[in-house]
Amino acid sequence: MDDKKPIAVIAVVLTALIGGGAWWYLRPTETPANTSPAAVTATEAPIEKPAPPVNLPPLDQMDDFLRPLLSALSAWPELVRWLATDDLVRQLAFALDHASKGNSPARDFKVIAPRGAFQASGRGVRRTIDPRSYQRYNSLVDTLVSIDASAAARIYKTIKPRLDEAYQGLGNKNRTVDDAMHETLEILFDTPLISDPVDVIETGGSGWAFADQSLEAHAPTQKQLLRMGPANTDRVLVWLRAFQAALQ
Repeated sequence: MDDKKPIAVIAVVLTALIGGGAWWYLRPTETPANTSPAAVTATEAPIEKPAPPVNLPPLDQMDDFLRPLLSALSAWPELVRWLATDDLVRQLAFALDHASKGNSPARDFKVIAPRGAFQASGRGVRRTIDPRSYQRYNSLVDTLVSIDASAAARIYKTIKPRLDEAYQGLGNKNRTVDDAMHETLEILFDTPLISDPVDVIETGGSGWAFADQSLEAHAPTQKQLLRMGPANTDRVLVWLRAFQAALQ
């Protein structure tokens, strides 16, 4: 069991965070305090219009567009560290491209890896995952579930042109980032729900694998989600279903 962060989940989280940040930036002006809703008749009631399209900067200049939005939205330490890197949109596209295939580009996202090492309880070759290993992901999950899934999905379309551009630049000429997002979500939704204790076996060095071969046979992205722990996995899947429903 390679102790890497659940990059498929993080890719979705970061995409959602950008959506949330764009929503914060584009939120409509509040109704003046002296305007009485009761005084507006049905025929006079304003019709809510969709937000006008955003004039996105070129792909190579998107970092400066994203950083202030996300910095204002969340002080999540992992996010702050990630924002200090470059080519943010390309990183997201790369992560989604790999996650949509069930693979993990974790080595390219070490800046947002969880602190601490994987821990197992017990003695011998076969052990159980120590609950303290799950706690390393609490900050990520707390950040995710605090986001308005509907707002994130609604504004996801705002940044999608640049995500598409970056995604297709990876060689996906006949596919869109929507395809990658859909496939990533479906893979995550196929992750089995398990309960403690979770047995693991040492594979040599610092490697660990699920003792249950049916679990070990799952895609890397699914196993990474499982390594967040049953409670965190459940919270993530609930939020992702709300996000998916809003996308549809």
